[in-house]
Amino acid sequence: MSRNDGHRAGELSEFAVAADLVDKGCRVSHTHGEYKYDLVADWDGCLLRVQVKKANQDTEKPWKYRIFTDRYEAGDVDLFAGHLVDEDEVFYATFEDGGSNEFRINSKTSAEIEEYNSHAKLVEDYTFGRAISRLCDDQ
Repeated sequence: MSRNDGHRAGELSEFAVAADLVDKGCRVSHTHGEYKYDLVADWDGCLLRVQVKKANQDTEKPWKYRIFTDRYEAGDVDLFAGHLVDEDEVFYATFEDGGSNEFRINSKTSAEIEEYNSHAKLVEDYTFGRAISRLCDDQ
């Protein structure tokens, strides 16, 4: 039986994010059924609904990526976890970061991107620690 390459890539991204969350100290549960989120991350009692997205790469500018967040409304998810497949790197954006359209991010470092756009969103800035401090510190 052949498998849809897009679904296969999405599943691999879910596993990569789950492993990254476990490595960062979370307990991770996988959802089964029709949910707007793929994983539940438990960070010291703070439960986060995590929607995993395989980041799509811009073919003309390979350091530019985007994830689509347009199917989500406030309250559907707490955290978007973007997986850059070729770089095997994960970034974390809160719902407020992602909005309701798409979230664009760059894999260049701040020193590398400075000549292009000093206001660009960088993978190095969208860390799990940043997301946790925004979502769980009030609990």
